[in-house]
Amino acid sequence: MNSDRLKEIFEEALKDVGSSNLNGKGYEARMRLGIKITRDIESGEIIIYDHSQGGNYYVKMNESDQMLIDKDGWLHGVFKLTLEKYKIKLDRIKLGISSELNGNKSNKRLNFYKEARQQILNKYYKVTQKLTKIKTNAN
Repeated sequence: MNSDRLKEIFEEALKDVGSSNLNGKGYEARMRLGIKITRDIESGEIIIYDHSQGGNYYVKMNESDQMLIDKDGWLHGVFKLTLEKYKIKLDRIKLGISSELNGNKSNKRLNFYKEARQQILNKYYKVTQKLTKIKTNAN
C-alpha cells in the first residue's frame, strides 16, 4: 500500500467516531474491532496492526489484509476483516462441537461451545448490520 493511501486511511480512522482514540506520547492511534492504526508524529510513518495474528499482542497486519483495507477504506475494511475472523472462529467452534458429539460427549464442554457459537453469531449479525447500513448510506 502506498504512503498516500495510508495517509487517507489514517484520516478516515481519525474521523470515525466509533474508533477508539489511543494517542500516546509521540504517536497518534485509533482502534476499531481489534485493528489498530498508528502514525508516528516525528516520522509520519503509518502502520496497521492486528491483534488476532499475534495472540495478546499487536503485530503488523499482513499484506492481504492490508489490501482489503486499501480497497475498501478504514471502516468498511475493518468490518470485512472482522467478519472473516468471526467465520474462522465459527469453524473452530464447529470442529469442537463435532469432536464432543463424536468423542468425549461432555455436556459441559458442549454447552460451552454452543454458548460461544451464539455469542459469535450475535457479533457477526451486528457487524453485518453495520456493514449493510454503510452500503445503503453510500448509495
